[in-house]
Amino acid sequence: MGYTELQARSQMRSTEAILEAIHARGCRVTGPRRAIVEFVLAQREPFSAEEVFRALRRRQPTIGRATVFRTLDLLAELGVVERVHHPSGVHRYVVADDEHRHHVVCIRCGRVAAFSGCNLEPILSSIAAQTRFQILDHWLELSGLCEACQAATAEVAGPCERSSCDVSS
Repeated sequence: MGYTELQARSQMRSTEAILEAIHARGCRVTGPRRAIVEFVLAQREPFSAEEVFRALRRRQPTIGRATVFRTLDLLAELGVVERVHHPSGVHRYVVADDEHRHHVVCIRCGRVAAFSGCNLEPILSSIAAQTRFQILDHWLELSGLCEACQAATAEVAGPCERSSCDVSS
């Protein structure tokens, strides 16, 4: 990610700055869009478009599901949010910050943890040489089981019954 993109992201932390960027893209700034931006900026945990829709629908019954999806897509293009891909196929979103981060997603409960320090530069250089592409950015997302789901899996499996796993017989 280039310096100018990081600069743009750090300037995109206020509702008004984001709405100005939306307007600069030629999109209308409507009441529902403003409500979506305000809701998104208040989030500290990953969220889905459906969660945004349900939460805002209680306050603004006329808000449309398509408006939520289109606005989240626009916010992703602007670098305000990052998409997190869940193995179920449902996108979740996190509010982007100024650091270059990646995510690990629990395949069972959907928990998302951010991490930094991917150390991919040697691999990216090799790929650039191999493909003759100029690599401008990258995105890394891992999937696995969070600590809580690992513990739940261990509890469900229970202790090994001697008759089913005794390899000495």
